[in-house]
Amino acid sequence: MKTERVRVRFAPSPTGFLHVGGARTALFNWLFARHHGGAFVLRVEDTDAARFRPEFTAGIYDALRWLKLDWDEGPDAGGPHAPYVQSERRALHSQAAAKLVADGRVYECFCVKPAVEAPEPADDSADDEPDDDSRDDGAVDPGRAKARPLQDRAAPACPCGSLADAERERLRAERGGAALRFRVDPARAVTVNDIIRGDVTFPAGTIGDFVIVKSDGVALYNFAAVIDDHAMEITHVIRGEEHLANTPKQLLLYEALRWEPPVMAHLPIILNEQRRKLSKRDGATFVNDYRELGYLPEALVNFLALLGWSPGDNREIMPLEEIVREFALADVVKHPAIFDLNKLGWMNKEYLKDLPLHVAADHVAALLPKRMPSATRTDPKHIARVTGLLVDRVRTLADVIDLGAYFFADGPIDPTPEALEKHCKAPETVERLRAIREALADAPGFGEADIEAAIRGLAEKHGVKAASFIHPLRVALTGQAVSPGIFEVTSIVGRETSLARIDGLLERLSSVKPAAASGTSA
Repeated sequence: MKTERVRVRFAPSPTGFLHVGGARTALFNWLFARHHGGAFVLRVEDTDAARFRPEFTAGIYDALRWLKLDWDEGPDAGGPHAPYVQSERRALHSQAAAKLVADGRVYECFCVKPAVEAPEPADDSADDEPDDDSRDDGAVDPGRAKARPLQDRAAPACPCGSLADAERERLRAERGGAALRFRVDPARAVTVNDIIRGDVTFPAGTIGDFVIVKSDGVALYNFAAVIDDHAMEITHVIRGEEHLANTPKQLLLYEALRWEPPVMAHLPIILNEQRRKLSKRDGATFVNDYRELGYLPEALVNFLALLGWSPGDNREIMPLEEIVREFALADVVKHPAIFDLNKLGWMNKEYLKDLPLHVAADHVAALLPKRMPSATRTDPKHIARVTGLLVDRVRTLADVIDLGAYFFADGPIDPTPEALEKHCKAPETVERLRAIREALADAPGFGEADIEAAIRGLAEKHGVKAASFIHPLRVALTGQAVSPGIFEVTSIVGRETSLARIDGLLERLSSVKPAAASGTSA
């Protein structure tokens, strides 16, 4: 390469939002660059016009920034190198193609368009997991060799490689253009030297002649990636296992262009807990999904760093600077990484323990409009009180909203059938609720201590345990059979709303009794 400084890249295709597998690939590149004091380059591969959406591009940038994976060169990075957008680099691709034509390494292909120029299979951001430029046009994947031996998968030959000059001229005039197909020696095996996987050999005959440029002049993935990586002086290509099938073709292109290839490293695939490929059927698969679920970026980064890599001991909670210091590609494993959602939840809870309350409350406030559009109690001080009560009980900050939805609404709420059955069946419940209402209305203050004194005073007056009043109050205020400490809950709900909710439950219970009595007399 032209430089001794480490230069790596993440090359997403804006055909979907950033998948957690793509985020893992971006992270490993970022960690490797930061560990070696090198450069992390972002290159947007936007040549799939049929699936390109500007909002996906913006979403990828936003997800990377949320994860704090800053890039040194590329879109919005500033400086002389920005931006790196593949569709703006066609002149460079054409120059390299012309060189291969001049050297006789490619030939014009006039095969039927659907068979030859169909778009290379694009990554499905919901189902695939390495960096988003994973597209393949038919290479053999050694990782899938168990299902079908490599030796039995001979690449089909293209008849255009042996056309006579006159026939080639006739087809060119008839069809108006031709694709460019790279000529591969059928007797040659290709070995990929991979930092993680060692030597992986693709046997002779398994890599057929492949298209590098379509008839409209647009370079296909394998060719464009080689040209761009060389021009950007990329020293290491770190990407998902799916790309291993593309690598022998890319090495042949490097050789034909007389360029030194970068060092290759293919990361293990990510599987779900059932050992199947992570997909949208597993729930959240995009980075923005986890953001909206209330995970912290620091926790998600820590979790993703351990999908295929470890520092060699039992450490799991690791600050980012510690991960950067110890990260090495030699420690990345070959076997699949398991996306354990329970472990991610545990890890996020650990990070929540160290999060200042005001920061946690700000996160909850940001999540509230989407998580609970009907919320009416959104005052920052109120949100902070609710967050402080619940944050130790949850795994994600979205759980604060889900668990404590009753805090963010005004007026009466609908209790669950279970809560009514468990705590409101006793005939004296109505009278106790009326007593509670009166005591709370007359309480001199509405702090936790004031409320506790009022409720325990009622219990002592009636000669019963405090639970006899606490449980109906809990149902009235939360609608649940269980909740955090009811005195603190009542104080946060507030006097006016508490009284309205007790009235709502009284009305509900009073309307049930006559109906039941009527049914008995019939």
